[in-house]
Amino acid sequence: MLIKINSSYFWANIFFDQLAECGVKYACISPGSRSTPLTYALSQNKKIKSYVIIDERTSGFFALGIAKQTSSPVVIVTTSGTAAAELYPAIIEAYQNRIPLIICTADRPAYLHNSGANQTINQNHLYHNHARYFYDTGLPKIELNKIKQLKDSAKKSFEICINQNPGPVQINFPFEKPLEPDSFTDEIEEKILLESLPDEISLPQKSKLNFTDNKNIQAILNFIKKNSAGLITIGPGNFSNSFISSLDKFSVKFSLPVFADASSGLRFKSSSIANLIANYDALIRTESFAKIFSPKFVLHFGRPLTSPKIENYFSTVKPKGFTINKFGDLFDPSHKNKIIKLDEEKVLEFLTQSYAGNNFPNQLNKIKLLDSEIDKLKLENFSITKKINEPGVLLNIINSIPPNSNLMIGNSVPVRDLDFFASIVNKNINVFQNRGASGIDGITSTALGICAQSKNPTYLVTGDLSFYYDLNSLLIAGQYNISLIIILINNNGGAIFKFLPIADHKNVFEKYFLTPSNLSFKKLTEAFGVDYKELKSQQDILNHIKVSTVRKKPAVFEIKTNSDYSLLLRKKFWKKSNKLVENFLRNYEA
Repeated sequence: MLIKINSSYFWANIFFDQLAECGVKYACISPGSRSTPLTYALSQNKKIKSYVIIDERTSGFFALGIAKQTSSPVVIVTTSGTAAAELYPAIIEAYQNRIPLIICTADRPAYLHNSGANQTINQNHLYHNHARYFYDTGLPKIELNKIKQLKDSAKKSFEICINQNPGPVQINFPFEKPLEPDSFTDEIEEKILLESLPDEISLPQKSKLNFTDNKNIQAILNFIKKNSAGLITIGPGNFSNSFISSLDKFSVKFSLPVFADASSGLRFKSSSIANLIANYDALIRTESFAKIFSPKFVLHFGRPLTSPKIENYFSTVKPKGFTINKFGDLFDPSHKNKIIKLDEEKVLEFLTQSYAGNNFPNQLNKIKLLDSEIDKLKLENFSITKKINEPGVLLNIINSIPPNSNLMIGNSVPVRDLDFFASIVNKNINVFQNRGASGIDGITSTALGICAQSKNPTYLVTGDLSFYYDLNSLLIAGQYNISLIIILINNNGGAIFKFLPIADHKNVFEKYFLTPSNLSFKKLTEAFGVDYKELKSQQDILNHIKVSTVRKKPAVFEIKTNSDYSLLLRKKFWKKSNKLVENFLRNYEA
């Protein structure tokens, strides 16, 4: 018996059925004509939940947020032409941060390329520098070997982006008209239908590493044995509770301080790390700190630290650096560290078990004492009794949001204030950030994706330019009733540039760098049907954040700040902390 089909729809269905069998659960679709077979196939797939998002750039970052929250690949579908190019910022971020995305780009047939045909561009390797894998399916051919190749491409896409080499992959789908499922193009036999069913999946077993024979791990071990003072640095990343536990055991056994970037999330975990130092940025801004603590080696995990002062400090103390991650990523802007391509947690476990340990608590205790003294200084400097200021807002948010919350932190000033000033708070807050390429685009969309797949309260702290840049995302906040709480810190422009020497060039600074927008975010927010409230005091912030968990819909809390006043408070704080360290050193030497 012959069965009538539309070959393009049949083709798309095979691919997505195989992805569903692999474990894909989410897709983001932007409407288009050439992508009709892909869109229709997903609309009929009961195992994959689809979000329809008009703006492709928003769709890309929303998918990124879902993938961050679920740690699983998300499908993104676009039509041909510039629609596919709109995804590029999100793909770059996913590539840099190893977030799994499966990009399905619809395309015109090859014979229409280079002919002036409408909405036709070269989509082969469109994301060449930022995709882990590319495959062009060719026009649908209903043949057994072609069907097998298509299913294999789905399986390979999944395996690469989740396990072998995590990050985005691109599958390009050329389609000819007709595109609709009821416009039949072929008749197939039942055996073809059976062959089109998804293959069962068995993921390969991870190989066990023999650390005793590994030259790199032995080099670290030998260096630790010969050198008393060391340091652990943790940059932005997604770290498991088991990694945190292994890190704590190792750092305690070897009396090593842990400098943890706030974007790592380690400062806010309930599973505390005994040797965690939150205020390392304030410490290393003081030249004298190198006299108190001069590590001979540094073990680094995660992306590079946010602090701009860490490289200056390392240039002074000149430690031997080891950057450790299982993919061998070159997270070393200094180009001085040895890159160790090994599983981070396994390395810590091996080192902990392989050596009796160095016990030099005096140096560590001095650093801990300084850390606690700077905590007191922060409370005094950015207290809620003071006028609204940007560091104080961040501290209040951290203290106000409930345990087990998600916190997406925006780039530019917010991520720096969080890193410079956030203390240790044992609330198990899950911190998310887009520090792969550190752009201000797609911040709100990413947070919405995180919130959409989490049962926990989710908060976004973002600046006014980032919020303006991703304004379209508010449409899906209302469309899908995603209960994200957006805390908008509005200092009316690119205040990050006030940290830089260009701020002294008054003749060009405001027009070309600060770029104040003077927008009414109340009107813009309400135009999308999203609730809005301006918070006008530090106490206001505390009160509204604490009760925000009862909300069942999205909201924007705007906090207007004076960037000059906030910068003045930061400078005063750093001056006081510098004096504190200097006095400590004098007493220490005495």
